[in-house]
Amino acid sequence: MKAFIHSTNPKQKIFYCVVNNKKEAFYLPNRLAKVFLTILKRGILVDFEVNDATTRKIDGKQTNVYPINHFNKIIQTSPKKVLYDLTQLRLDMKRVLKKYQYFLFLDLEMSMPGYKPGKHIPEIIQVGYLLTNKSGEVLKDNGYYVLPKNEDAINKRTIKFLNLDENIFYGKAREFDLFYDDLKDIINNYKPQIVTWGKNDIQALNISYKLHQVKPLTHDKQFIDLLKLHKDYFNLPNDIGLFDAYKKYYKPEDLPVQDHDARMDAIITKDVFDAFTNVMK
Repeated sequence: MKAFIHSTNPKQKIFYCVVNNKKEAFYLPNRLAKVFLTILKRGILVDFEVNDATTRKIDGKQTNVYPINHFNKIIQTSPKKVLYDLTQLRLDMKRVLKKYQYFLFLDLEMSMPGYKPGKHIPEIIQVGYLLTNKSGEVLKDNGYYVLPKNEDAINKRTIKFLNLDENIFYGKAREFDLFYDDLKDIINNYKPQIVTWGKNDIQALNISYKLHQVKPLTHDKQFIDLLKLHKDYFNLPNDIGLFDAYKKYYKPEDLPVQDHDARMDAIITKDVFDAFTNVMK
């Protein structure tokens, strides 16, 4: 649907367009309102898709509104300026990903709060990663447990969630410094883009630097959030799980059991990334 914006109601996250000689109301869900609400003004040309009509209370009365599914293009007409273009956004994603030479697919498993109340600082207790070149060739493949600084990190809840065997964990876990040196070596020698699924791993790294009082090795621009790329590219209204994304590209029977193993999750992240880049091609 293409139409000029007739008027707006920012408080209600509504804008109005005249469609077939009738003034219709269009509603922006929170995920879209956060991005687009401030640029939607009277006279703006919008190209968008809608969901089925529903009712919302506007100015004290129930009104039919059409929830916006996604925007295709938003154009300011005077002076003419493209404010948003989904097709161009997808092309930009493809161009940006194409320029990188190396990718580090990283997954981290963190400790969980115990059943008893109290302050909890999540600690990295397992890492998994694959380093590849732009052709997808795996150069490094590793995964191991990491000893936490706080002994209480390996509590009953963490053990249950990650299905940990304490004897195996403490027998094989490495010091955090060894993981830090591994990551430092990879970043210094390859300067890869670090691919994660969601922001949790990025936050866990930032917390670990402070907890262990070491110099940060990474910054935000080094990361590719593959979950966010999927949401932006396919206009997904909600987050999707890594294993659910895998099922969209591959046969479900090929999917390994989801057991919160960091190395396996890193492999799945690479598989999803490969399939996603093929879609963009």
